[in-house]
Amino acid sequence: MSGSNSTVLTSVGIDIGTTTTQVIISELTVSSSGIGAVTADIEESQITYRGEIYETPLVDEHTLDVPTIQNLIESEFEIAGYSPTDIDSGAVIVTGESSYKENAEELVKLLAEDTGEFVVATAGPELESVLAGYGSGAATWAAENHQSILNVDIGGGTTNMCLFSGSKVVETRCLNVGGRLLRFTSDGRITHLSEPAKFLIDACELEIRADTKPSDEQLSQLATVMVDAIFETIVGDSIQSDTRALTIGDTEYSTRGVSTVMFSGGVGRLVQAERNPSIDSQFTVHDFGEVLASRIHSRLEQSSLSVYEPTEDIRATVIGAGTQTTSFSGTTVHIDDSLLPLKNLPVIEGPPIESGQDRDYIAHEIGYCVDRGHELYDTTNSNPIVLSLPLIETLSYDRISTLAQALADVYETRFTNDQPRIILTQQNCAKALAQRLRAVSESSAPLIVIDEIAANDGDYIDIGESIMTGRTVPVVVKSLAFGN
Repeated sequence: MSGSNSTVLTSVGIDIGTTTTQVIISELTVSSSGIGAVTADIEESQITYRGEIYETPLVDEHTLDVPTIQNLIESEFEIAGYSPTDIDSGAVIVTGESSYKENAEELVKLLAEDTGEFVVATAGPELESVLAGYGSGAATWAAENHQSILNVDIGGGTTNMCLFSGSKVVETRCLNVGGRLLRFTSDGRITHLSEPAKFLIDACELEIRADTKPSDEQLSQLATVMVDAIFETIVGDSIQSDTRALTIGDTEYSTRGVSTVMFSGGVGRLVQAERNPSIDSQFTVHDFGEVLASRIHSRLEQSSLSVYEPTEDIRATVIGAGTQTTSFSGTTVHIDDSLLPLKNLPVIEGPPIESGQDRDYIAHEIGYCVDRGHELYDTTNSNPIVLSLPLIETLSYDRISTLAQALADVYETRFTNDQPRIILTQQNCAKALAQRLRAVSESSAPLIVIDEIAANDGDYIDIGESIMTGRTVPVVVKSLAFGN
């Protein structure tokens, strides 16, 4: 295409889930097409390596086996023929019940350091829901068909749903329901009951206990209650008390009457195998997944839901993590390449910059936000704070000049002369703002201004080395959220 400019980045996805641990590596083609184009997008993503699916190593029910997981991932990199220095982007994500393990945060920080300079460590059911929906193909289906579809990703510890409408994410819905809530010996004796399973067992007054062998009827009753919760959440209306107790987050869903669904995740794969015997379940463990999948299949046969097969099932989340976590700035940015790459920069959200606000008012509001940021984070000159500006109303020369003068005042009083100034704006104005800030400031401190990126209080960002002859940079916005 005339005027196009593209480059290829290598991205890794690592998912340490309740049941399985997986690694995928992808090549992302980033392009900016057309003369005067101001955005850069992922034009194509190609998975170059699909790792083995491993059972997640544990020391005990509360602790991940960190050395074994590290060795496993190192081995996967060697088999794939990549080294950490080859990796430009991606995500290490701990999902489901694994995110509640005592050393989950320790693990992802170690892996993020070991697997490349530009890898994000993150977790959380809402993000997992979105990533699984992208990885399963649900987002693509919705965009191509201009319709709505709910991706239902059922793993070992959680069920994570994401509703897509056209090209938009509408909402997420999450439950503490999964195939790994009960585990068994090969002869059917229970070795583990998670807290959500115990809750449902007590609610149904079932005589199911650890170190016993429950009857098929008892397991069927328990599976029915779990499936009730899943389908109530799919419908999004008339949520019963047991389902509310299992729900992660709010149950006041914006959309009701979902008619089209897609199933992914390990249990999602088993559901597909129930519907299509030619599909290999591939990864079998002694847990509740097969019972749960069978009951879901039976319920689907009685429902009016339209079910579409995913392009990926058990690998949906890891593929979403490896291909969907990287954004790109606009192509009108101001970059000091000597600073890049930057990693784990804390973000403080600034105030909206509205018409009618003068220099002193803007400086006061930004200064307040920066002071709050310094209280929240332990920042140093080598790991500076990032100011994210959500709105600059009216992108006129006068408004940008006033903002630049206010920023210069704040940086002069609160930053050392050599401390980098890093600013994010959601709107396309980075180059103009940087030019005015340089003009009105006496400081020669390194300056980075990036536009068309949104980040909030509590987020961290990574900024990669500039690509496409310095016109854009890859950016990962991350939230280090772990279960309590």
